[in-house]
Amino acid sequence: PARRLLEDRSVNATALKPFALFSDLGDAEREELADLLEERDLSAGETLFVEGEESDALVLVLRGSVELASRRSVEKIAVGAGGTIGLLALFAVGARETSAVGVDASDLRLLRREEFLRFAEDHPRAAFRIAAAVAAEVAQHARAVLTGGDASIG
Repeated sequence: PARRLLEDRSVNATALKPFALFSDLGDAEREELADLLEERDLSAGETLFVEGEESDALVLVLRGSVELASRRSVEKIAVGAGGTIGLLALFAVGARETSAVGVDASDLRLLRREEFLRFAEDHPRAAFRIAAAVAAEVAQHARAVLTGGDASIG
């Protein structure tokens, strides 16, 4: 992936605050999480991952848009800035349920499961708050599926 030069692209605590998963954390906790994130640029049309691959990281969309599609559905979902992909990857080993492709140039950050688990050992209360936010998103998704509403999930 292309790297932009002469531009500070580091993510700090403030950049993570708009993400629901991290909104209840303190600045110091968000700052520590920001240090664990892996930078990833995605070009329009470039594949981030393919359905069936191991799911080992949460993806944060800072800029741009990523389209999710599955062989099991004709519906496609676009995840834009402020959105997340692969919430359960922080906690569960398994395969990706969708493929992800850049709609346009996107600035992403990945939080690998192993990094999150190390963070959780040092910050169990913060990890619990993140887990509670993930559970809320999953519950919202389940309700939407059951009622025929918007079933997109971060």
